[in-house]
Order: sequence, then C-alpha cells, then structure tokens
Amino acid sequence: MELLTSFLPHLLHYGFIVIVCCFAFVVFVWGFGLTVAPIHWTVTKLFDTRCPKCEGFFKKSLLKKEITGEHEIRRTIKRVDQGVLYSNDLFALNQGFEITRQEQVTYVEQTIQNTWQCKDPACGHQWKTEEYSDYEGSISLQKTA
Repeated sequence: MELLTSFLPHLLHYGFIVIVCCFAFVVFVWGFGLTVAPIHWTVTKLFDTRCPKCEGFFKKSLLKKEITGEHEIRRTIKRVDQGVLYSNDLFALNQGFEITRQEQVTYVEQTIQNTWQCKDPACGHQWKTEEYSDYEGSISLQKTA
C-alpha cells in the first residue's frame, strides 16, 4: 500500500504531462497544416506558369484549346432528394426528410489538348498538354443546342 501511495502522485503528474504533450502535438499539427497547405498550393501554381524550355515564371500563354476525344458513358450515381412534410396542426413540428436513390445517368468524357506558347519572344517555345473532363449530359443534346 505504501508503494501505491508513493507512486500515485508521480503517476498523476506524468499523466498530466502526457495529456498536455498530446494536446500540444495536435495544436502543432493543425497549425502546421494551416501554414504549409497554402504555401504548397502557391508553389504548385507558380511552377505551373513556367515555360519548360527557358524555365521562366509567368511565361505560359494559351494558344489553342481543342477537344480531341469525346465519348458517352453510363454511370450509376447516388442522388439525394430532400423535402419537408408540413403539419396541419398548429403546434406540431414540420418533418424534414431525405430520400437516397441510385440513378443511371449519361456522362460525356472529353479529352482536351491545350497548345501553349512561351510569352518571351526570344524563346517562343510551343508545347502541348492534355486534360480530361467529364460532365453529365449527352453529346447529341450538346450539338443540337
């Protein structure tokens, strides 16, 4: 019993220190994420503006955007319908509801080829990049509109 009474204050003291260290670690990780994420985004966007030949910043200029491939696909997606059931009683609460359902819809997937040119007249380098996008719809509806 004497061993327990002499050990208990130390256990409480070290337990308190461990809890404070865990709290400080969580605050540090949160603060680190808030400062590093915007810096990483800025550096990534900055390097996206470079010319690959002369490596100058803010030299990228879009010349042409061309759709090189387009096809329809079917996807099963989850839709959520929301609504309110209104009560006829004066003091009764209105009930909100959600209905989740699966629906098969048509998507259009596009392959877009971008042609870029360096803004520096001494360089004049041209290069191409490819990007992919998709949207809900149909190719036949898009061409008639």
